[in-house]
Formats: sequence, C-alpha cells, structure tokens
Amino acid sequence: GVLPAATGFIAFYSKMSSVLDRKTLFFSTCVPFFVFFLLFDAVIYPNGPNIQPSLPWVESMLGIAVDGTDGGGLSVLAKIIANWTSALFYVVAEIYSSVSVGLLFWQY
Repeated sequence: GVLPAATGFIAFYSKMSSVLDRKTLFFSTCVPFFVFFLLFDAVIYPNGPNIQPSLPWVESMLGIAVDGTDGGGLSVLAKIIANWTSALFYVVAEIYSSVSVGLLFWQY
C-alpha cells in the first residue's frame, strides 16, 4: 500500500534531485500526479465496473472459499484487488498529500 509506494517515491525523488534543477524537479514531481488524477477522473473511475474483476472471481483465483468462512487475510486482499481502482486512488492521494506538503511546499 502506501508505505511501499512512499518508500519508492522517496528513492526516485532523491535520484531525480541529484540530476534535475529545482524548477524542473518541482514540475516533474507535480505533473504526474495531476495527470493521474485527470486520468482517474476521466477514464478509470467511470469505467470502474468494466475494468475491475468481480469479488467471486478474485476469491476463486486466490483459492478462497466463496462462502467467506475460510479467507483470513486473503479475503481482505481479495477485496482490495476487486476494488483496485479505489485502492490505487487512495495510495496515490496519500503519496500526493505527503509530497505536496512535505517536499514541494518547502522546496520551491
């Protein structure tokens, strides 16, 4: 979720900060988030029911009993996979809030 994505972003950001100047770094950090949110609003969210797998299908792929009695942590994972568009939005929104306040506000 959020912690691995944040760790990956910080590693990527530190590499970019040693290569790019401040203005280019600022825009190359902001623009991908804006593009994602625009793409999410225009394409991903309206087509969510068409591009998300059904929960029973994900449970069958993970080997979880359909009645939900024997899933444990895998049943939670199945629900996240079945609603991957919302999970992706949540992760990117959390990363953007950290980036916009923590890095971008104090940098530029």
